[in-house]
Amino acid sequence: MIAMVKEKACRDDDRFPKRKSPRIPGYDYATPNYYFITICTHEKKCIFWNGNKLNNFGRIAWDAALQIPEHFPGNRVDSFVIMPNHIHMILVVEPGGTDATVVMGQYKSRISKEIHKTDPEQRVWQTSFHDHGIRGYRQYLRIREYIQTNPMRWDKDCFYVE
Repeated sequence: MIAMVKEKACRDDDRFPKRKSPRIPGYDYATPNYYFITICTHEKKCIFWNGNKLNNFGRIAWDAALQIPEHFPGNRVDSFVIMPNHIHMILVVEPGGTDATVVMGQYKSRISKEIHKTDPEQRVWQTSFHDHGIRGYRQYLRIREYIQTNPMRWDKDCFYVE
Protein backbone atom coordinates (compact mmCIF):
# COMPACT_ATOMS: atom_id res chain seq x y z
CA MET A 1 0.00 0.00 0.00
CA ILE A 2 2.86 2.38 0.77
CA ALA A 3 4.31 1.87 -2.73
CA MET A 4 0.97 2.78 -4.30
CA VAL A 5 0.77 6.00 -2.31
CA LYS A 6 4.36 6.89 -3.20
CA GLU A 7 3.76 6.12 -6.90
CA LYS A 8 0.67 8.38 -6.98
CA ALA A 9 2.59 11.15 -5.21
CA CYS A 10 5.30 10.96 -7.90
CA ARG A 11 2.74 11.18 -10.70
CA ASP A 12 1.20 14.29 -9.14
CA ASP A 13 4.57 15.94 -8.47
CA ASP A 14 5.42 18.66 -11.03
CA ARG A 15 9.13 17.80 -10.75
CA PHE A 16 8.49 14.60 -12.75
CA PRO A 17 7.53 14.53 -16.43
CA LYS A 18 3.88 13.80 -17.16
CA ARG A 19 3.15 10.60 -19.07
CA LYS A 20 1.65 11.37 -22.45
CA SER A 21 -1.64 9.59 -23.13
CA PRO A 22 -1.58 7.18 -26.06
CA ARG A 23 -5.20 8.10 -26.87
CA ILE A 24 -5.91 10.51 -29.73
CA PRO A 25 -7.10 13.78 -28.11
CA GLY A 26 -10.78 14.38 -28.82
CA TYR A 27 -11.30 11.10 -30.68
CA ASP A 28 -14.49 9.21 -29.83
CA TYR A 29 -13.48 5.58 -29.30
CA ALA A 30 -17.15 4.60 -29.51
CA THR A 31 -16.96 5.43 -33.23
CA PRO A 32 -17.80 2.23 -35.14
CA ASN A 33 -14.56 0.79 -36.43
CA TYR A 34 -12.14 -2.13 -36.26
CA TYR A 35 -9.37 -1.35 -33.74
CA PHE A 36 -6.03 -3.14 -33.58
CA ILE A 37 -5.19 -3.34 -29.87
CA THR A 38 -1.94 -4.36 -28.15
CA ILE A 39 -1.80 -4.77 -24.39
CA CYS A 40 1.52 -5.50 -22.63
CA THR A 41 2.17 -7.09 -19.27
CA HIS A 42 3.89 -5.22 -16.46
CA GLU A 43 7.58 -4.88 -17.31
CA LYS A 44 6.85 -7.22 -20.26
CA LYS A 45 7.11 -10.25 -17.99
CA CYS A 46 6.09 -13.53 -19.62
CA ILE A 47 3.12 -14.55 -17.48
CA PHE A 48 0.72 -16.08 -20.03
CA TRP A 49 2.72 -19.05 -21.36
CA ASN A 50 4.66 -21.98 -19.94
CA GLY A 51 7.07 -23.19 -22.58
CA ASN A 52 5.20 -22.76 -25.85
CA LYS A 53 1.60 -23.01 -24.67
CA LEU A 54 -0.93 -21.05 -22.60
CA ASN A 55 -0.78 -21.47 -18.84
CA ASN A 56 -3.61 -20.77 -16.35
CA PHE A 57 -3.13 -17.00 -16.59
CA GLY A 58 -3.15 -17.22 -20.39
CA ARG A 59 -6.40 -19.19 -20.30
CA ILE A 60 -7.95 -16.50 -18.08
CA ALA A 61 -7.02 -13.87 -20.71
CA TRP A 62 -8.31 -16.15 -23.52
CA ASP A 63 -11.67 -16.74 -21.83
CA ALA A 64 -12.09 -13.05 -21.01
CA ALA A 65 -11.52 -12.13 -24.69
CA LEU A 66 -14.19 -14.62 -25.78
CA GLN A 67 -16.63 -13.10 -23.27
CA ILE A 68 -16.27 -9.47 -24.41
CA PRO A 69 -19.45 -9.61 -26.58
CA GLU A 70 -21.45 -10.96 -23.61
CA HIS A 71 -20.40 -8.05 -21.41
CA PHE A 72 -20.46 -5.42 -24.15
CA PRO A 73 -23.24 -5.91 -26.72
CA GLY A 74 -22.29 -3.98 -29.84
CA ASN A 75 -18.64 -4.98 -29.44
CA ARG A 76 -16.95 -8.13 -30.64
CA VAL A 77 -13.51 -9.58 -30.98
CA ASP A 78 -12.67 -10.37 -34.59
CA SER A 79 -9.29 -11.98 -33.95
CA PHE A 80 -6.88 -12.21 -31.02
CA VAL A 81 -3.79 -13.94 -29.73
CA ILE A 82 -2.41 -14.33 -26.22
CA MET A 83 1.38 -14.10 -26.36
CA PRO A 84 3.72 -14.72 -23.38
CA ASN A 85 3.84 -11.04 -22.39
CA HIS A 86 1.26 -9.24 -24.54
CA ILE A 87 -2.08 -9.58 -26.26
CA HIS A 88 -3.03 -8.54 -29.78
CA MET A 89 -6.67 -8.15 -30.70
CA ILE A 90 -8.92 -6.71 -33.34
CA LEU A 91 -11.80 -5.20 -31.39
CA VAL A 92 -14.86 -4.28 -33.41
CA VAL A 93 -17.02 -1.41 -32.17
CA GLU A 94 -20.36 -1.60 -33.96
CA PRO A 95 -22.98 1.19 -34.02
CA GLY A 96 -24.21 1.65 -30.44
CA GLY A 97 -21.23 -0.30 -29.08
CA THR A 98 -19.22 0.63 -26.00
CA ASP A 99 -16.16 2.87 -26.22
CA ALA A 100 -13.04 0.75 -26.98
CA THR A 101 -11.14 2.32 -24.05
CA VAL A 102 -13.89 1.24 -21.64
CA VAL A 103 -13.93 -2.29 -23.06
CA MET A 104 -10.15 -2.63 -22.77
CA GLY A 105 -10.11 -1.16 -19.26
CA GLN A 106 -12.73 -3.66 -18.12
CA TYR A 107 -10.95 -6.52 -19.93
CA LYS A 108 -7.66 -5.75 -18.18
CA SER A 109 -9.42 -5.33 -14.83
CA ARG A 110 -11.26 -8.63 -15.14
CA ILE A 111 -8.08 -10.54 -15.94
CA SER A 112 -6.24 -8.87 -13.05
CA LYS A 113 -8.99 -9.80 -10.59
CA GLU A 114 -8.96 -13.44 -11.71
CA ILE A 115 -5.16 -13.69 -11.56
CA HIS A 116 -5.09 -12.07 -8.11
CA LYS A 117 -7.32 -14.85 -6.77
CA THR A 118 -4.37 -17.22 -7.11
CA ASP A 119 -1.44 -14.77 -7.03
CA PRO A 120 -2.35 -11.54 -5.21
CA GLU A 121 1.15 -10.07 -5.63
CA GLN A 122 1.30 -10.48 -9.43
CA ARG A 123 1.44 -7.15 -11.25
CA VAL A 124 -0.34 -7.91 -14.49
CA TRP A 125 -0.46 -4.90 -16.82
CA GLN A 126 1.58 -2.08 -18.15
CA THR A 127 -0.36 1.20 -18.00
CA SER A 128 -2.80 1.76 -20.86
CA PHE A 129 -2.63 -0.02 -24.24
CA HIS A 130 -1.78 0.72 -27.85
CA ASP A 131 -4.58 1.10 -30.38
CA HIS A 132 -4.83 1.73 -34.08
CA GLY A 133 -8.01 2.30 -36.05
CA ILE A 134 -7.82 -0.04 -39.03
CA ARG A 135 -8.11 1.82 -42.32
CA GLY A 136 -9.23 -0.37 -45.17
CA TYR A 137 -9.62 -4.00 -46.02
CA ARG A 138 -5.98 -4.61 -47.04
CA GLN A 139 -4.72 -3.24 -43.75
CA TYR A 140 -7.28 -5.41 -41.92
CA LEU A 141 -6.05 -8.54 -43.75
CA ARG A 142 -2.40 -7.70 -42.99
CA ILE A 143 -3.11 -7.14 -39.28
CA ARG A 144 -5.28 -10.26 -38.99
CA GLU A 145 -2.53 -12.35 -40.60
CA TYR A 146 0.02 -10.80 -38.22
CA ILE A 147 -2.13 -11.77 -35.21
CA GLN A 148 -2.70 -15.32 -36.44
CA THR A 149 0.98 -15.99 -37.18
CA ASN A 150 2.46 -14.13 -34.18
CA PRO A 151 3.01 -17.26 -32.01
CA MET A 152 5.05 -18.90 -34.80
CA ARG A 153 7.33 -15.84 -34.87
CA TRP A 154 7.65 -15.36 -31.11
CA ASP A 155 11.46 -15.51 -31.14
CA LYS A 156 11.50 -12.63 -33.65
CA ASP A 157 8.80 -10.56 -31.91
CA CYS A 158 9.73 -7.07 -30.68
CA PHE A 159 8.43 -8.10 -27.21
CA TYR A 160 10.47 -11.34 -27.15
CA VAL A 161 12.14 -12.19 -23.85
CA GLU A 162 13.99 -15.46 -23.23
